[in-house]
Amino acid sequence: MSKIIHNLQNIELDSLKKLGEVTKYLNEHPMLRSFLISTGLIVTSKLIKLIKNRIRNNTILEIDFTNTIDTSDVDISPIEKLLDPNIISFRSLLDAIEKAANDKRVIGLIVRLSGENQFSLANIQEFRNAISFFKSKGKRTVAFTDSFCEAGSGIGRYYMASIFHDVYMAPSGTLNLINTQYDFAFIKKTLEKLNIVPDTITRKEYKNALSGLVNEHLTEPEKESMNAIFKSLYEQIIEDIAKDRSLTKERVNELFESGPFSSDKALVNKLVDSTLYGDEVYTTTYEKLETTKKNSNLLYAHKYNAKTKPLYGKKFGRSQQGVIALINAEGTIHQGTSANKYNGGPSIGSDSLVLAIRSATLDKDVKAIVIRVNSGGGSYIASDMVHHEIEASKKAGKKIVISMGTYCASGGYFFACNADKIVALGATLTGSIGVLTAKFNLKGMWEEKVHVKFDALHLNPDGATDNSTYFSSLHNYTEKQLAEVNSYMDFIYEDFTSKVSKGRRLTRDQVEEIARGRVWTGAQALKLSLVDKLGGLKEAIEVAKELVGIASNVQPHVVTYPKETVLSQLVASSANNSQDLERRGTPAQASITHSVGVSTSIFTKFSTLTKLILLPNNSISSIANTLINNQKNSNILSMNQSSLISSSF
Repeated sequence: MSKIIHNLQNIELDSLKKLGEVTKYLNEHPMLRSFLISTGLIVTSKLIKLIKNRIRNNTILEIDFTNTIDTSDVDISPIEKLLDPNIISFRSLLDAIEKAANDKRVIGLIVRLSGENQFSLANIQEFRNAISFFKSKGKRTVAFTDSFCEAGSGIGRYYMASIFHDVYMAPSGTLNLINTQYDFAFIKKTLEKLNIVPDTITRKEYKNALSGLVNEHLTEPEKESMNAIFKSLYEQIIEDIAKDRSLTKERVNELFESGPFSSDKALVNKLVDSTLYGDEVYTTTYEKLETTKKNSNLLYAHKYNAKTKPLYGKKFGRSQQGVIALINAEGTIHQGTSANKYNGGPSIGSDSLVLAIRSATLDKDVKAIVIRVNSGGGSYIASDMVHHEIEASKKAGKKIVISMGTYCASGGYFFACNADKIVALGATLTGSIGVLTAKFNLKGMWEEKVHVKFDALHLNPDGATDNSTYFSSLHNYTEKQLAEVNSYMDFIYEDFTSKVSKGRRLTRDQVEEIARGRVWTGAQALKLSLVDKLGGLKEAIEVAKELVGIASNVQPHVVTYPKETVLSQLVASSANNSQDLERRGTPAQASITHSVGVSTSIFTKFSTLTKLILLPNNSISSIANTLINNQKNSNILSMNQSSLISSSF
């Protein structure tokens, strides 16, 4: 025994001696010591990150819609993430649900529906598609709320909830499932009282975004179009709820006519599965999942998304089957660079979108480009620039797929119509193949209401008979000018319909039948061959895979264009030439806009007011911007029904 102890002591002394020698050596070589210390810190931080980001077994995802969700289709930029690290994007929630569906560690999903309804019907349908996919993998889904709206329509919230396995509501809650009335605002008399005289010209009878400025009631074409849209939307909602809740469509129709419902009546009519408070929902869910609070792990879906690999990460080599580029385009279409939410956006600047498409086209690894469009229209010229770039990309061998969001109408449809394939949600508002323009004579308002007098100098002595007042907001169009405007409107309408005819492989008569400025739902557009398939972004990416021959069981590598980082946004203005911009996919001006967007957002709003007050001759960019949803070009290709409709969805 004493010998063993002696040997151990010797080993200990030898170890200490060697440790001392190592310490001495490191002290004599400070660079090596620093390297080893930094390497150790990096390895330790990596291990801590791995442990922290570990997804435990029996994980239940949570989504709390009490939080504000960014429903924009435009990616949250790196700078936006720095400014608002807690921002939650709707897209990240959808990605998390799809990833979790195939994750064995995730066993269920609990969604709390609360707060103001933040979503369009198209948003809700895309969310329902994600929940349906999650359910198809054998995962349990639970939706609960205190009330399906206390004061107001609960259709949107209930439509979102009905797809879940279990739908719960608090005993004190109500389910306001009722037929909806839509109120349309008409401000013709208001403009008359302000002595504002509008000149509005449209192509054709269904192009009614400006109707509220010149009429006092719905025209017959408006009634026809709107009734058809609302009928289509309601048919989709009723059919889906009937399927979700194992009811007949006739029964759901009856329920819409007899609502709203208290919690006990909602339960009797099989609209909810039980009346439970929030804490009871979790207890019941643990029991149904055959687990306990202690043995399960709750995790917010957006946190799960951040802790896991990207949904469309690099699953195979870029050179093997190719890359799919994703470009997000949202907002009013105008010339110049796109704006973000900090400087009046989001908006679609033709320069920005063209360069993003060109950058993806120049990448030899990119085989297909998916463009997610969420726009009601805008500038004809800007829309044509994008249409041309899509055509050029197709000639370069790229496949183009359009994914329509809440709406893709007018100018949005103008540049989308020549894509290889178009995918829309059933509730997407699309079409509106037409054109409109507006000019406002503000002279009466300025002189009689504000007491501002004007005098004029004409470079041409006969200025009263030339076109010098063409863009003036102190004059209506002359007969000569009106004839020229009408000629240009005819030119735009002819160009629009011819591009739709060519892009959608329809005869001109077929296009004319469904054009004339009429808006359609995605479900209607599918029957009319304006779109090719119903679905969201996920389905659009699947279509792109098919077009380029990527196997259906392969998760594609999707890269968002332009490939922006904080550094690229800050240095984009240092480009040497236009080819540099094409490779980067971002206009030089865009970097400035992103960088100073926060500090200029207040001044952007102030600028709009100063234009209205101080620049009376800037007709369309002043009062017209305010009245017709800040359109940025006098030749407006826009639907903009939402600016004149009070909707309960």
